[in-house]
Amino acid sequence: MNPDLVSSAWPDSLWQATAVVMDDSPPLAGPVETEVCVVGAGYTGLSSALHLAEAGLSSVVVERNQPGWGCSGRNGGQIHPNAKSLPGVTWRYPESDRIDPVIRLTNAACDLVFDLIRRHHIPCEASQSGYVMAIRGDAGRRYIEQWIDRWCVAGSQVDMLDRRRVAEALGTEHYDCGMFDARGGSLQPLSYARGLARVCLERGVAVYGNSPVVRIARAGSGWRVDTPRGSVSCKSIVIGTNGYTDSVWPHLRQHLVPVASLISATEPLPDRIAGQVIPGRMPVAETPGGIPSYFRLDERNRMVFGGRGTIFGRCGKLDTAALRRKAIRLYPQLAEVTWAYDWGGYVAITPQQRPLLIRLDRNVYAGLGYNGRGIAMATLMGSQLGLAVAEGKAVLPIEAPSPVPLHRFHPLGIAVRTAKGELTDRFRPRSTDV
Repeated sequence: MNPDLVSSAWPDSLWQATAVVMDDSPPLAGPVETEVCVVGAGYTGLSSALHLAEAGLSSVVVERNQPGWGCSGRNGGQIHPNAKSLPGVTWRYPESDRIDPVIRLTNAACDLVFDLIRRHHIPCEASQSGYVMAIRGDAGRRYIEQWIDRWCVAGSQVDMLDRRRVAEALGTEHYDCGMFDARGGSLQPLSYARGLARVCLERGVAVYGNSPVVRIARAGSGWRVDTPRGSVSCKSIVIGTNGYTDSVWPHLRQHLVPVASLISATEPLPDRIAGQVIPGRMPVAETPGGIPSYFRLDERNRMVFGGRGTIFGRCGKLDTAALRRKAIRLYPQLAEVTWAYDWGGYVAITPQQRPLLIRLDRNVYAGLGYNGRGIAMATLMGSQLGLAVAEGKAVLPIEAPSPVPLHRFHPLGIAVRTAKGELTDRFRPRSTDV
């Protein structure tokens, strides 16, 4: 397994340096009993535990490292609605009335995040400023037109931006057009994860850190989850390890491909530069097709700029030179500033390009595969895993296990995809519709 996925070291990230301080969760010691054992203390696991508590079910969370250690504490802090691909591609139903509830549910994912933050007073620099999907080329324009047509529900505040409007919003003329979605926004991702952990503790959920799962086995009519120093006896299990999934459950990690995303962040920009970079103050993500980047300013006007890792999908030596060069191509003013942080994390990509809610066995569920939409979709997945455990059903489809064929060759597939994306970026023509 990729050693980057099991290291216990915190990344030297902007988020680790500025997050709300939280005491370490103690390791599990000895046997405990509960109704549900949640494996993983990222957004998926913590949201699951919170929604289970609201449903009146007790749970215990066990985490290999500490809450928010994985991509929940490493991502770019952008809150994007819905999946990247279109509903007809992501969930294939013969009856339209089955996909409609999924569309309505996922349209509310961003609001769920902001509602939790407001209700539970989670300090995480949350801003529902909307977000921009930036587009180059006619293919990107067609994609975004279809996305708006098929994903949006009545009342969605989503607008197409022509070349002039996207340049005014972003402060760069690099893009041909864009889409503004008022539902999106940004936050401090590690502070959000720690806030969810704090709320879980207040609701009586036990959260144990430095407690990797070493074995899951049947125990009578229920299950037992073993860690190095303790065990959890439970009726049900929720697995929310996402891009950091190991062999905790046979073949579960074959359902996704962990792909590294690197991020570089500057010191706070001088006022004269900050006023020229993303004047609209919303997070930005590029459309799929090439090698997409994503970027935004944080509360102190630091540029946070992210993109792919190494050609084989790993973090490697955190070489962010290419990211910084692209940031300076978009905003030449950034050549004057100091880049202070470099870090990376693993995004869970699925062949279906959508999240998976999987029933692995009797009373055992997993939620994973957010494809770069983790803050909103993982939080939403927690609510759906809570429903699956409490009621045996959810709005998202509950699926049978279906590992990715030839999964062990995924680094080669990532390399091919990366090379193709680089060629697309280099030779993609500008849109003919200005």
